[in-house]
Amino acid sequence: MTDEATHLVLGDAAAGVLRDAMAAGIPAAAPILRFRDIYCIGPLAALGTVDGPASRARYWAQLLPEAPPGVTEFDEEEVRYAQAADAARHGPVLVWTGAHSSSQLWLQRLCTVFAPRAPDVRLVEAVGPGAASGGRRAVSQFEPGEIAELLARARALDEGEIAGLAGEWQRNGRVPSGVRRGSDGHITHHGDDFYDALLLTQCDDEWQPAGQVIGSAQWACDEFLGDVFFAWRLRCLARSGRLLWRGPHGSLRDAAVKLPGSGSAPETQH
Repeated sequence: MTDEATHLVLGDAAAGVLRDAMAAGIPAAAPILRFRDIYCIGPLAALGTVDGPASRARYWAQLLPEAPPGVTEFDEEEVRYAQAADAARHGPVLVWTGAHSSSQLWLQRLCTVFAPRAPDVRLVEAVGPGAASGGRRAVSQFEPGEIAELLARARALDEGEIAGLAGEWQRNGRVPSGVRRGSDGHITHHGDDFYDALLLTQCDDEWQPAGQVIGSAQWACDEFLGDVFFAWRLRCLARSGRLLWRGPHGSLRDAAVKLPGSGSAPETQH
């Protein structure tokens, strides 16, 4: 079955791990359909409509104002969903997922294109045997040599599960929220500022590189939000005065941040 399957993965790094495993012969070479947009942040309500790609592009332009992604990138993402639906109609499909919210939301959206009938959809869950909640949770965190073990635990998604997951996507998409988290098998919804406290916890009254603060927050975070999101929130905290910013406008590479204190002022307020 896996020799003929189409593999669906979320993220460039995950696709790279799977390609390396295929190069080693496990699994056998097969088409990989790679998705990129992460649904744990930003608006979801317009996805599946004509304005869906533009709505996502507008959101990501806030996070990446110096190099905003174009609508074309999100149009291409929509094409990949159509390709996934076509693959499921014509042969086996393996969906590689992790326990984090982006992956679960992506699976839910995939199920909207598989429903109402998909004869052979299999779920490959990237969780190490016996791993606790703090263990590895993403395909990209596995070595190519471990892929065979994950494949051995793949399970079929039946029509009821597919329909249920598709319904979860519809429910989650209707909730206006900036941040989504996985909790006890469900998605919870929060404001854009949910992780601001985590960022502030990484700071003190001494200047430290902005990139260091972001990296520490990513390490301590219970979701895979990405450095772009945390960089955006760091800028928001500086604009609001909850952090001081030193360095060139718009550049994280040479920027430093600290908590406000008496007698201190930023060299460049961002």
